[in-house]
Amino acid sequence: MYEPCILKRELQYSCDLCGELPIVGKRWCCNVCEDFDVCDSCHSVQAMRERDADHAGPHSADHAMTSFDTTESNEPVHTGSLKTVMADAIQRWFVDTLRNAKNGDINQAALLAEMLATGYGCNKDPDEARYWKQVARNGGARRIEGVYDELP
Repeated sequence: MYEPCILKRELQYSCDLCGELPIVGKRWCCNVCEDFDVCDSCHSVQAMRERDADHAGPHSADHAMTSFDTTESNEPVHTGSLKTVMADAIQRWFVDTLRNAKNGDINQAALLAEMLATGYGCNKDPDEARYWKQVARNGGARRIEGVYDELP
């Protein structure tokens, strides 16, 4: 799945099978489906299932896939200017928040909404911010004075 809000272009993809975010290493992209990306380990498991024909995977075996090597890493930057190190830490915080929100953490969904609304550690996206704010509201995210003031 493509995540356009992540700043580093190569880290903008998550695995549609296991949810790994970002896909680091080899990313497999379907040549037929509009937005279907899997990590290397899920691609290997899917290929095994197709060879054994014991269990149909969630993706059609007829679709060809192309692999892309990711040269970016999500490892922390420890050298360079303080500005560079801090920018990297904030971007990694955003990715962690997005991962946790996608895994059902409603408080992280509320934080994610604020990060997306302000462009903190990510590309600013008001529509996506509204979506995650609604997820947090529906899930009953707790209100913390001065942090989630916009929530009910």
